[in-house]
Amino acid sequence: MLKKYGPSVALVLFALIIGVWLFQIVAELSGNKPAKQVAVVTEQAVFKYGVNINDFKVLSHQVKPNELFSEIFSQYGVTAGAINYFVNKSGEVFNLKKIKAGNTFTVLCEKNDSMLVPKKLVYEESKVNYVVFNLDDSLYMYRGENKVERKHREVSGVIHSSLYATLEENDIDPSLATRMSEIFAWSVDFYKIQNGDKFKIIYDEDLVNGKSVAIGEISAIVFNNGGKDNYAFYYAKDNAHEGDYYDELGNSMKKQFLKSPVKFSRISSRFTMKRFHPVTKVWKAHLGTDYAAAYGTPILATADGVVENAQFKVFNGNYVKIRHNGEYKTQYLHMSKIAKGIHPGSRVKQGEVIGYVGSTGLATGPHVCYRFWKDGAQVDPLHQKLTFADPLPAKYKTDFLAKTKGTRNSLNAITYTEHNIAVQKQVAEEEETAAEKSEELVKRFF
Repeated sequence: MLKKYGPSVALVLFALIIGVWLFQIVAELSGNKPAKQVAVVTEQAVFKYGVNINDFKVLSHQVKPNELFSEIFSQYGVTAGAINYFVNKSGEVFNLKKIKAGNTFTVLCEKNDSMLVPKKLVYEESKVNYVVFNLDDSLYMYRGENKVERKHREVSGVIHSSLYATLEENDIDPSLATRMSEIFAWSVDFYKIQNGDKFKIIYDEDLVNGKSVAIGEISAIVFNNGGKDNYAFYYAKDNAHEGDYYDELGNSMKKQFLKSPVKFSRISSRFTMKRFHPVTKVWKAHLGTDYAAAYGTPILATADGVVENAQFKVFNGNYVKIRHNGEYKTQYLHMSKIAKGIHPGSRVKQGEVIGYVGSTGLATGPHVCYRFWKDGAQVDPLHQKLTFADPLPAKYKTDFLAKTKGTRNSLNAITYTEHNIAVQKQVAEEEETAAEKSEELVKRFF
């Protein structure tokens, strides 16, 4: 083509290329070329204990059994003078003897120093409360509280293993199991929970940094046990500071006696007229119900009453006997020790701790033998028909039904969670794996 139009065209093209090149050089020298974008990453502030902890190198120390305050501080370079100062001043703020094994110290150190230079040590007294030992600029200590957020929750679950496991799987604080057992202590046998039993709960929960620290007021529960719905609604008479729980008709949830004298144990031996005794090796009547539980588990009075006996005997071990009225008496055997203040003549309330599980007397392992008298004869407490406490008076019942109507509608509107969170996570992981495989195939073939 160049031969056709001659050398003049070639010169023009060459001049054009040189011109473009010179224009680019001039543009660069004059600063007209767009500047390169530089990404500036700003570390987001995270406030805890009243400071931005991202300004520090953060270390964590879990208190070991019998570990001294001075030993902990020495490990992180705190001087003997500073340790002595805190020891002398601690009585004004926090008793150092109350530092518990298993609790945590958060150590905040100089961030940009290769040496370990502690600025603050924070003792986590509880999930809410903490104590700060300040070493930055001057020495002083003070108490603080984490910000508590109250959250209203409406949850449900279907039991397929245990109540505790179901609560955990559905991201519900397992301590609700204890609260449920207390509310339904007179109407649901928590030793006989079955697969397929289910629950719905409306309650408030306190959170610190998104983690549960306490269960607040439980407004309502329905616990379906063996196909039967058991309702419980919280109600305070005349807007009193404290209320109680009632069923959907306004009847008190409390029966005359608790189902058992210990929480979340198991029945190891039932009331029977013929049992092979594990110690004496002879067949004889067993006129009590044995509840196996760990050493030290609190034993509760199953009803209000007056203590008749609280002593040690060779076969009974440490035991307490309570007279509830002219008809009923109960007895609690094999205690490791009797609770303080429990002696003949003392009055006890239903649910009050009267002793602790042990194996004193004629016993092979830790348990409480619970004995029950009706009209002077020992009977099986699990086969007694015990009545409810008095229902709400008429003047309160109308108010109760009006106030709980909306709560009951909310409770009934909650759907049971058939698929727990663990299953949902597994499904999500499987879907993510499938997506990754699909992406790999696309890259391989396209």
